[in-house]
Amino acid sequence: MELISDQTLGKKTGMNDRLLVNNPVKEKSSEHYLGRRGTTVFYDDFSSGDIDPKKWSTDIMAVGLGFDIWSPESNNSYVKENTLYIKPTLTADRFGDEIFYNGTIDVRKVWGSCHPDWGVESCVTQGRQNRPIMSASLRSSGHIKYGRVEVVAQLPKGDWLWPAIWMMPVEGFYGGWPRSGEIDMMEAACNLHLKYPDGTSAGADHMGSNLHYGDGRNGTNQISRPFSYSLNGTTFGDGYHTYWLDWTENYIRTGVDDHTVLAVDTPPQGFWNASHLNGTNIWAHGAKNAPFDKPFYLILNVAVGGGYFWDGYINYPYKRPWTTGASDDYFQFWEGRHLWLPTWHGEDIAMKVKSAKMVQY
Repeated sequence: MELISDQTLGKKTGMNDRLLVNNPVKEKSSEHYLGRRGTTVFYDDFSSGDIDPKKWSTDIMAVGLGFDIWSPESNNSYVKENTLYIKPTLTADRFGDEIFYNGTIDVRKVWGSCHPDWGVESCVTQGRQNRPIMSASLRSSGHIKYGRVEVVAQLPKGDWLWPAIWMMPVEGFYGGWPRSGEIDMMEAACNLHLKYPDGTSAGADHMGSNLHYGDGRNGTNQISRPFSYSLNGTTFGDGYHTYWLDWTENYIRTGVDDHTVLAVDTPPQGFWNASHLNGTNIWAHGAKNAPFDKPFYLILNVAVGGGYFWDGYINYPYKRPWTTGASDDYFQFWEGRHLWLPTWHGEDIAMKVKSAKMVQY
């Protein structure tokens, strides 16, 4: 899908998004738990003992969301004890250290395909552009237009790990990202000692939720709606939590357990006019809640590094080991592995998923 090529290369960096709302913790019970009726259209508790290809497709790309390759290999995504594991590994363990100096990674030759195939830039990398991490991104076969999504998961622990549970449109009805919208149910930075400039935690005890939309002209004219929630005295990597979405034509809510994190109502005048976006309304022929008026599917992934870790973050006991915008930021990250690799411990660095459910209203 052409949509994916635009959406993922530009998504989640936050660098060009205009922040319309930055709402901190909301600690109230959600309407999600009032038991609205619906039909379950997708469910997986991973009791089959393997990743069901009828339920999930695995991305295969030389370029992931951060400093990672999307890999189909069984050490990056697997099922154990009725639990899905999405676990980053070192590219050098698979291809050797020399891959970062004079090697080429062509995922079509390594794994037989490139999906989604955006052309050579997403399928082939060379030398210092080779990503130092291999991880996995899974997409659901099921999709909904309005309904509930619930994912029971335990997040990773370790520096620069970036798990996400999110939704993207099945078709790019309004065009490439962010024109057709994006719903981020959960994103997190899993460093144990990461803080915002004001000293509040931004790490493993903290999660965010977001909406992205706009026409994205020249990397601008788009909106980000970030909301966040933090635990007290523990991290999201210490146990399982239920991450959820409650979505109707009138509102979008996301949350974790019994806490609402993101709460956005459909504006009476529509998202384009309410957000004061410039130019012609690209959603004029859609519903009032466009672009969130089309079917969306579910994505589960763990990225590493990249634009999610913005310049203002303060990490202890060392600074972020790459420079934003540097042509060799992937290689800088790899060269700094003596700093972050000691924080990665076994399967603690995996996102563990007990179940995923989609209910259509």
